[in-house]
Amino acid sequence: MGKEQGKSFQIMIIDHDKYVRESLSTFFDSGQMRFLIFKTASEGFNSLKYQDIDVVISDYFLPDMDGLTFLKQVAIKYPKTARILMATIANEELKKDVITAGIDAFLEKPISVASIDHIICELNKKKD
Repeated sequence: MGKEQGKSFQIMIIDHDKYVRESLSTFFDSGQMRFLIFKTASEGFNSLKYQDIDVVISDYFLPDMDGLTFLKQVAIKYPKTARILMATIANEELKKDVITAGIDAFLEKPISVASIDHIICELNKKKD
C-alpha cells in the first residue's frame, strides 16, 4: 500500500464477538502487520483519530451501530483507508449495499485467517 520502509501495515478489526477478537489477536500477534482490535464502532472511531490505519475490517453487527454505517463514515473522514465488511448473514440486499457504499471487500462469516490474509494481500497489491 505504498508504506514507507520500516513502517508496519496497520489493520483495525471491529467485532462484537469476544471469541473472534481473541482468535484474530492471537493469530496476528506476530508479523509485519499491526492489528488493533475493538468491540465497538465508537472505539474504532476514537482510535482512527490517533492512528494511521491502512485497512478497517468491521463486523456488520456492532453494539453501537451497524458495520455498514460505520464503514461509510470511515470513508468520509478517512477516504484512503480500505474497508472490509464481515457478516454472518449475507443476503442479496446487503451485498448490493456493500457495492453501493464502495466497500472494498465483503467477508462472509465464519471467516478464516486465510480469507482475511488473502483479501489484505489483494488490497495491498491494488494500492501499490
